[in-house]
Amino acid sequence: MAIQALITVLESQLHLLEEFLDLLSRETGELSAIHLDAMAEINRQKESIAARIETNSAVLRKEMEAAASREGLSSKAMLGELAAAYTKKGMKDVSRLHAEINSVADRIKQLISLNREIAERFAASVTSSLEFLTRILKQSTTYGATGGYQQRSAGAVIINREA
Repeated sequence: MAIQALITVLESQLHLLEEFLDLLSRETGELSAIHLDAMAEINRQKESIAARIETNSAVLRKEMEAAASREGLSSKAMLGELAAAYTKKGMKDVSRLHAEINSVADRIKQLISLNREIAERFAASVTSSLEFLTRILKQSTTYGATGGYQQRSAGAVIINREA
């Protein structure tokens, strides 16, 4: 049956979105724990999943266009319109999958927003720390680590002592 192809593609899309959501949840934990090494691997995995979602989305669009034409809807009909048309016929699988996809998509948006905020706060913290260190190094070139005014730069001396 033709509707089964649409349901199969929708289930694949839902699975991919859930996989992406799980990865974003992992990213939240890694960002919170400041595991920067893990972020490179997570970003690589996000790119891979995003590519798979895009590939499946193209198939989904084709199935939706075919389903819309079978139902007498515009070829540009949205999934919600298709779900409503199938629900009127007593087929609720498309409607259920539509609701589940929307729910997962909303959670993905929330996690992306949270992860962005964590990353921005971390970047601001690092920037503030670097600015503070820069001020200290600039002060030490004038006043010096020994407490007296110096004509030469003492910043390198402080770094070497700390090293």
